[in-house]
Amino acid sequence: MVCKRCSSENLGTFSAEINLHFPGREGLDKPTVWLFPEIVVCLDCGFAKFSIPHAQLLRFSQQAA
Repeated sequence: MVCKRCSSENLGTFSAEINLHFPGREGLDKPTVWLFPEIVVCLDCGFAKFSIPHAQLLRFSQQAA
């Protein structure tokens, strides 16, 4: 696998905690959503990517509605 930004092969995989907040004033009335994805980080340029696991994506989309 290579970095999509700089084409480096110097990548690391890390466990993460991400707390998503819904935007705008209406988002203040919605609970935040905690995600615990694996993040792939380019150790040369800092570009990072992650995917939201399906079960968490369903919960997130239900709260977004």
